[in-house]
Amino acid sequence: MSNQVISKIADYLGLAPEDIDKQIRLREDLDLSPIKLNDLLAHLSEEFKITFDPEDIENLESVDDLVVLIEDSLLDQQ
Repeated sequence: MSNQVISKIADYLGLAPEDIDKQIRLREDLDLSPIKLNDLLAHLSEEFKITFDPEDIENLESVDDLVVLIEDSLLDQQ
């Protein structure tokens, strides 16, 4: 599942999936402003048919944090 999430992130950002490491920081390394990050989250929410809790979004630091959040959200739906 993590590869699928990384692929969606890369696609949205116009990058190759192999260019995105799980330890990359969303704001610092990918240069995502709060607006860009919200746009990415909206895109991922639509792609995976999930919703994000605002408290969870505040703590997102890295791509891995986002992958874990999406995987947890998908597990909660089952």
